[in-house]
Amino acid sequence: MIEVFGGYAFARIDSGAGYWTNMNIGGMGSVGWNFKPWLQLVGDSSYSTVTISGTKNVLYGNHFGARYFHRRLSRWGATPFVEALAGGSRADTIVSGVGGYTASANCVSYKVGGGVDLHPSRHWEIRLFDVDYYRTAFGTNGHENNYWASAGIVLRLFGGSSDY
Repeated sequence: MIEVFGGYAFARIDSGAGYWTNMNIGGMGSVGWNFKPWLQLVGDSSYSTVTISGTKNVLYGNHFGARYFHRRLSRWGATPFVEALAGGSRADTIVSGVGGYTASANCVSYKVGGGVDLHPSRHWEIRLFDVDYYRTAFGTNGHENNYWASAGIVLRLFGGSSDY
């Protein structure tokens, strides 16, 4: 079975020296292949942005890994999951106006976390939340301890049901 997810994404980014930036405008998509009812291989792609005082910051991410589902019959049709994903991230800073410039940086990154899906029907799910610790390493010998959250809709394709 294949699962396709699309939804809203929020990122809380460590800007260094104790400062945080909330990236409130964002989206995320993923595709997962369940090769076991409880184990999924997943790839996701994300985009988040915020503009502060004429400076636009954009964060892109592409991650791949495994997601483990705890599937059981539930009164609410809820399925909790945990995930571990690794990949790469890119940060763009765009300063507009006279003397404006664009700066970009790439890094290896990973996400570890989990969430809960609700099953209202055989082919549709609601991802109530997916919250991850999101580790990036932009700059020389640097690392940022970030947080990521998303919610949206999951479409289940090519068989399967919500009852495993």
